[in-house]
Amino acid sequence: METQTLFQLVDLSVVISANLTNILLTVMFLLRGCGRQQTGNWFGWAAVALGLPLAAAAAFNATGGRPGWTVALPALMVAYDAVEFLLDFILKFDFRHTRWLGPYLALFYLALMGMIGYAFAVGKLFGFITLATYFVCLAATAFSYARVKHG
Repeated sequence: METQTLFQLVDLSVVISANLTNILLTVMFLLRGCGRQQTGNWFGWAAVALGLPLAAAAAFNATGGRPGWTVALPALMVAYDAVEFLLDFILKFDFRHTRWLGPYLALFYLALMGMIGYAFAVGKLFGFITLATYFVCLAATAFSYARVKHG
């Protein structure tokens, strides 16, 4: 397969992963807001698992000599997914009620914005779709926070 075609497939996989992340987090936040925390957590973990294909995409882009942004932007989401996994699954640390919430949220929103930037760099339509799923996720986050004050 031609290298350019492989890069296009990688770019498409990043855009799909970004939108799936937004959709899965949307469902998670809506379920939390409706009092179904445990079910919602499964959607959150599925979103975190999307860090694996993003890590592969970043590695492929890095070894393929692509521009730095094709590595850095997915790497932000991979970093967020790793932090989320470490804090919530490994350490089981209730950081949402500590001073660590600010840096955590900064990484979260920076990672999501990085995915929007990547999508726009791939194509305007992809960018607008990713931006739309991001805003839906943001609305679900606000709904959840208003209902359960989870942060």
